[in-house]
Amino acid sequence: MTKRIPYILLLLLPAAPVRAGRINFVYPPEGLSIPPVPRTFVFGNISPSTAALTINGEKVPVHSNGGFIAYLPVTGGDFVFAGSLDDGTTAQRSIKVAQEDPAPSTGTLRLDFTSNRADVDLLPGDYLRVSAAGTPGKEAVFSVEGLVKDSPMREAPAGSGRYYGSCRVDKYENIGGLLTARFKAGLFGRSAAARAKGKVGLLSAPVLVETSTDAVVLKNAPDGGYAMFLPAGVKLVSSGRYNGYRKVFLAQDTEAWVQDSKVRPAQGAPYPFGYGSETGVIKLKKTDFGSTASITMYDKLPYSAEAMPWGLRVTLYYANLHTNWVIYDTADKLVKNVAFRQAGTGKVEIDFETGPGELWGYEVSYPNGSGSMQVDLRARPRPSLAWPKPLSGLTVVLDPGHSVYYKCPGEKRVPMKDFPYSAMPSGCGLDGAVGPMETFEVNVNLAIAQKVKADLEGLGAAVKMTRYGDENVELADRPKLAKDLGGDLFISIHNNAIGDGEDPFGKPRGFSVYHYHRHSLQLADAIHRAFVKDIDLPDEGERFGDYYVARMTWMPAALIENAYMIVPRQEELLNTSAFQEKLAGAVTEGLLDLFGVPERPVARARKGKK
Repeated sequence: MTKRIPYILLLLLPAAPVRAGRINFVYPPEGLSIPPVPRTFVFGNISPSTAALTINGEKVPVHSNGGFIAYLPVTGGDFVFAGSLDDGTTAQRSIKVAQEDPAPSTGTLRLDFTSNRADVDLLPGDYLRVSAAGTPGKEAVFSVEGLVKDSPMREAPAGSGRYYGSCRVDKYENIGGLLTARFKAGLFGRSAAARAKGKVGLLSAPVLVETSTDAVVLKNAPDGGYAMFLPAGVKLVSSGRYNGYRKVFLAQDTEAWVQDSKVRPAQGAPYPFGYGSETGVIKLKKTDFGSTASITMYDKLPYSAEAMPWGLRVTLYYANLHTNWVIYDTADKLVKNVAFRQAGTGKVEIDFETGPGELWGYEVSYPNGSGSMQVDLRARPRPSLAWPKPLSGLTVVLDPGHSVYYKCPGEKRVPMKDFPYSAMPSGCGLDGAVGPMETFEVNVNLAIAQKVKADLEGLGAAVKMTRYGDENVELADRPKLAKDLGGDLFISIHNNAIGDGEDPFGKPRGFSVYHYHRHSLQLADAIHRAFVKDIDLPDEGERFGDYYVARMTWMPAALIENAYMIVPRQEELLNTSAFQEKLAGAVTEGLLDLFGVPERPVARARKGKK
């Protein structure tokens, strides 16, 4: 017989402790400095997931797993997100929001240069342009020792505290180069002054420099996009320096900019206008991958290469066309014709005509340090297309984006698995994105890549990966590794986030597919079509993307943003095996479409005997 506890004793027993709620702010991390924005997003997770959450007094929707993201007003300076649950649980997250405008004119006057952080070299006739920021509503002027004194600066827009000035540089024998700025003031008025870190110098003539390392990037402006990529030892004519970049003269109508740290002085005088080397014989030879062309030259000249609908165009600068012979290889079935022309003073164009859709990739180099140029052209691979292994004969390189380490001061790497993002070591940064439930993008990328690998291998493809687990593979090494692994295709797998201040609810968030070169467009097209058909997320479109891993020239390359790590529902989906397999299936379907693989034949049942 069970004894019953008297009611009075039940009242005297201690009550079971009530489980306290929890608010875990994940992003932004404690103390993060963000730009001057009126609103920004904050995300994290709570428990219990059914609790009502407010942040700074605003109600915040919570996903079924406890994850949340909110877009809230912020003010400049030290700012606090204060979270509260309906059970009384509270938590805070402090950040720093940059001020939009400089200090008001009623306070301490301030003026600082925003340009000329490094030395500037100009040719006579060039214009010097300077900029500064400070107290708004003042009359600013700048001076260059031995060149100009108290040249006016314009505040634009009015009241912004941003000042701009310029002057034409002529030859002065006694230029000192010191650059200063100040506010003009009356006899008893207050002023402020600034001194630039870099000096201003004059060149008597252009100088000859050469690239000091491989993969040197030339831009169309110091803060512009990429124009070309050059190996070490390529000669360049520099006509000035500005903010750590050298201005490069390439042809009468073509200029570029290169980081000053990526070049060194070259022997010899600058090339005469429009001339550095002649082009000689062009010789073609069949290879296992397609075709290689050797162009006789006598120095390493800068060049650009562009895939065209009919093949490849290589443009040489400082070049004089003197090609009288093209030697074809009768066994070469890729290059149908070579055409060339002097396109301008010091500018030669050489066209390798392959036929529509036949050029699969290319690489331009100066082998063994010689001045002769080598152009390798890849032919389209021909997988078997026969079921059950229609992709046999194809090698695919998968790149699970990012690494499993925090980037910490002193180039130190700390494994992410040792610390959750909310307890990241001070001064460290994340490689990749993180979600409200503290899911690391790098781990999801790998899980998806492993499923793509299994699918493609099941169809006969050989699949290699830039990393198989916790290996640290630098970003710059991934395209090179893809070539070394013998890839025919390169696919970089990622998941998305947004920048501080951007509205996570401002537009539908979902998947996107990026390419860079023309010969990668068909790959991106095919994958994007499959995602539109198979993935139930908003379509953010197929896009041109200036990503390092998308700039692969040796093979078609695409970068996939599968979903958004920061959106609670999408983070939850990305952590499920079923959704990862669905994403992998879309990638696989895209490759089958790319190569025109026929539908899998339906097996016919054998007829039984009567």
